[in-house]
Amino acid sequence: GAAGELGRVVPAADLLAAAAAAPAKRKVVVTGANSGVGLEGAKLLAAAGHDVVCACRTAAKAEAAAAACGGKAVPAVCDLADLKSVRAFAASVKDVDTLVLNAGLALSTKDTAAQRTKQGFELTIGTNHLGHMALYELLEKRLAAAKGQPRLVVTASPVHDPKSGGGDVGSKATLGDLEGLAQVDFDMVDGGAYDPDKAYKDSKLCNILFTAEASRRLAKLNPKATANAFSPGLIPAPDGFFKYQNKFFAKTFNTIATAAGVAETAAFGGSCLAFMAASPSLDAVTDGWYDTDPPGKHQLRAHDPSDEARDVAKQKKLWDLSAALIAKASA
Repeated sequence: GAAGELGRVVPAADLLAAAAAAPAKRKVVVTGANSGVGLEGAKLLAAAGHDVVCACRTAAKAEAAAAACGGKAVPAVCDLADLKSVRAFAASVKDVDTLVLNAGLALSTKDTAAQRTKQGFELTIGTNHLGHMALYELLEKRLAAAKGQPRLVVTASPVHDPKSGGGDVGSKATLGDLEGLAQVDFDMVDGGAYDPDKAYKDSKLCNILFTAEASRRLAKLNPKATANAFSPGLIPAPDGFFKYQNKFFAKTFNTIATAAGVAETAAFGGSCLAFMAASPSLDAVTDGWYDTDPPGKHQLRAHDPSDEARDVAKQKKLWDLSAALIAKASA
């Protein structure tokens, strides 16, 4: 497990060296590989000789991502907001030993009404959690059957934790008793009124609960298989993660965060992703949570996620309710 890892610090230089140091060539699928951390991570993994699939929402984005990887990666369409697209993509994946669920959507905090996926889920949870979970369920057996040391890597965020620096600003993440997931057309997981800020934080909490349950499921199928979550830190580039927010806010925030020394770059985030995907030092580590703690110090540190994220009953309940929703929407 990850217990022996707690407190382990991985400095930036070690993160960068990790992708190239992997002894065996990996077959890596990266969602959201068209920008930011996903693109930088895919470029590092491809440069290190791994077989990379850039899974993106549109063919144009996927082709641009593969080209940015020096033509060494394979472009593929996987729109996480459409389960039909997820199924088509999963069917095209012959081999995978490293599945990186990285794509993330943060909608404008000014939105007053929930946007919907093709199947009618709230867009943030539908993309960041349900779309990824659907993909994992479709690829689980193929991933577990891979030779070597199969890995699931999930990009999460410290905002899942109300006690973290970003998690205690604005709305706080909590999934309540998950009553929203009892119906397809939920606005919020906890059954409350739509709140875009909370929806994003909740989606990141879902990511960590999901990773914990996936780590147990994978271990049953293959004792060498692992699942870990990480955060690449606060990367406030206005055209990246903050692209749906007010442009003035995004630029100002970027300037302040960078000046305050708490910001990271997409290149650093990419090295974190490549480390999680390929570093031999993580071969026996599962159900771990790594983030840039303290912020802006260009390092990953293994530590415990939030109390709610460690609730085993909630991990299982989220899985069961989500799987039922996906099955119902796919029928």
